[in-house]
Amino acid sequence: MELKDKVAFVTGSTSGIGKAIAQKLLNLGCSVIISSEKDITEQEVLKDFENSSNATYLKCDISIKSDIENTKEVIKSKFGKLDLLVCNAGIMPRPCSIEDITDEVIEKTLNINLKGTFWTLKILGNLIKETSNCGSIVNMTSVDGLIGEPYGVIYSATKAGIISLTKSFARYFKNPLVRVNAVAPGLIDTPLTASTGEDPSLTTELSVIPRMGKPEEIADTVVYLLSSEASFITGQVLAVDGGFTLK
Repeated sequence: MELKDKVAFVTGSTSGIGKAIAQKLLNLGCSVIISSEKDITEQEVLKDFENSSNATYLKCDISIKSDIENTKEVIKSKFGKLDLLVCNAGIMPRPCSIEDITDEVIEKTLNINLKGTFWTLKILGNLIKETSNCGSIVNMTSVDGLIGEPYGVIYSATKAGIISLTKSFARYFKNPLVRVNAVAPGLIDTPLTASTGEDPSLTTELSVIPRMGKPEEIADTVVYLLSSEASFITGQVLAVDGGFTLK
């Protein structure tokens, strides 16, 4: 996968799936901008990465439009271009019934997962369009966005919305071409998944491959879609879920 010397920005990339994606891109020779909403030092972040000489940390809260706009200006100033974008940042509220969901959870989940992804796609996608010869974007959705989840209804709705954003932006970024695709992970072994308190066996017992996925398995799929090996693929959603959605 020839990604050497590409400039990549990965949202929500200090842990879990985002971290695995950023590390994979660094290993392939990309200059990678690692980001999260955390106000921490670059030194503190990069100590957890290999090949970190090509890595940069930028604080970017995707629920704040001005943060994304400021990030765009920093990328233009420091790198002069952006080739690859992974919209990975998001939150997963603790499971609760439709009857018990609160206004606060609804607003926060919509602001980060859906509105934040939209502004990231619009602002940084346009930067790719302006500065790259072969740009590519991958959005992180979820199997819950494909099948719905009554104990995660707003989370599922935002992830379904990201699928729609993927298709819409794939059509929008047509000339010059920026490919836009999405990955829909199943249950992946990450700190975010653990924070929900769900019993993993409730999902793994329904999967063809009866285990949790690894962040690196999602990263491999994302990097494939970003690369020229997927040059005829745009507007698509690829489930990486151990066969869970075949149930």
